[in-house]
Amino acid sequence: MIGKLLVVDDEIWFREGLVQLITSNQLGWEVVGEASDGEEAMQAVALYKPDLVITDINMPVMDGLQFMEWLSRCHPDIKVIILTGYRDFEYAQRALRYGAVEFLLKPFSLDEAYRVFRTAYEELRLKQLELRVAIQEQQTGLFRAALFGLPCERTLRERWEEHWREADFCILEVQSYELPGKRYSSGDIDLLHYAVTNIIQELLQRHAVEGLYVPLRKEAFAFLLKPGCEGEKYGTAVQEALQRFMDLTTSWLKVGVVRQFADLADQYGMLSAQGSGRVEDLAAVDGFALLKEELLSLLVTSDLPAAERRLEDYVNQAALAGLQVCKTRVYTLITVFSSILHTDFKHLQAAAADEELNPARILQFQSVEKLVSWAKEKCTEFIDIFDDWLNRQQDNTVLQAKQYISSHYREDCSLQTVAAHVHVTPNYLSNLFKKETGVGLTHYVAQLRIEEAKTLLQRSRLRMTEIAERVGFDNSSYFTVVFKQMTGESPREFRKRTE
Repeated sequence: MIGKLLVVDDEIWFREGLVQLITSNQLGWEVVGEASDGEEAMQAVALYKPDLVITDINMPVMDGLQFMEWLSRCHPDIKVIILTGYRDFEYAQRALRYGAVEFLLKPFSLDEAYRVFRTAYEELRLKQLELRVAIQEQQTGLFRAALFGLPCERTLRERWEEHWREADFCILEVQSYELPGKRYSSGDIDLLHYAVTNIIQELLQRHAVEGLYVPLRKEAFAFLLKPGCEGEKYGTAVQEALQRFMDLTTSWLKVGVVRQFADLADQYGMLSAQGSGRVEDLAAVDGFALLKEELLSLLVTSDLPAAERRLEDYVNQAALAGLQVCKTRVYTLITVFSSILHTDFKHLQAAAADEELNPARILQFQSVEKLVSWAKEKCTEFIDIFDDWLNRQQDNTVLQAKQYISSHYREDCSLQTVAAHVHVTPNYLSNLFKKETGVGLTHYVAQLRIEEAKTLLQRSRLRMTEIAERVGFDNSSYFTVVFKQMTGESPREFRKRTE
């Protein structure tokens, strides 16, 4: 998920530079609109519905503080970054009162800008996660209440009933966790049950099915799925995954169709009176979602060092728990890896995307030390996948720059021009080009021009001014200086020597 950003500044050159900065770097934001003053910004908010606004304070017509005051009244959920050259305390106090989350003081460094945008993006992701989790918990709680005939507030019940009317009520039964040749402890059975719960949740996301599930007991899960072929495919996919990854035999029963809230209690009561929903199972899945969102926030913004630190902290905390708890936490970790590679970065096509859904490898560990060592190896493999991907992206940027230079070195081929073509900032391209090729971009362009000039000097009788113009130099004097710097002799000396 990428956040939507509105840029508000009356200086067009600065606004364009800021837009270029944001679009050329992985900061988690898409610029959806621009405005030159507060009044334009109000219209842009209605049109683009941004998640974040970055606005200057000192603007004509309506300044940034007036715009923020309106925004705090009419759109309090939109976050604001203040962009200003004013270090006045009063401005800062008023901006904070209207909901500013960060300040960027002109002129600002690239590192400071990256920090501010990445922090704002992480806050957006976590806020949206909390909202999704709250909605999911409410919907699942109402599903549980309907199943067991528990009392429910009338308005909530009617809304829930309207939303899920005609949904399919299904039951998944696990035949047994006790497999031939396997001797599992009670803790191992808990991990297997958690693994089943995780696969159910993960496939629900992958198949984009609108549905709910509630663990009834270790061997049974209740589902509510919106009607259609996707729900049927989902049920089949769950059974196939449990057979493939865990060697579990299951049955899938479509119990009935929901028309009223009370239907579920009647239908479930006819099947079984056993068990009740287990809140702790849902809490475990929430832990999975939180860790996934934290990692995604860092990966989307290419902050791999921070992702490494987060994984190291997670594994170290798992190491402090007992063996069974550590197994569950490590399984959560590696299934988060699988989920990210399968749903959010599936274009990477990593070979490890599926295999870690299987808890069998984790069940074999009999010591925390060996399990943690294995988990750290998996963390390194995961980060390496993204490090390789980022390096390939960088290689592609340099390749595109080289291709552009090859076709345009006879004309304007400045660092700024090439950077604009490959959609990165000049500073970023300069550092990346030097790192990847060993020479600066300007030097690289000059080399191509001088090689072309050598050919013309040898094969034509063109004058120096004509040769200089043909290979991209503004004047023959500068051409002569660069030629001598790179070859050790003047163009005339070179021509005479090679005649």
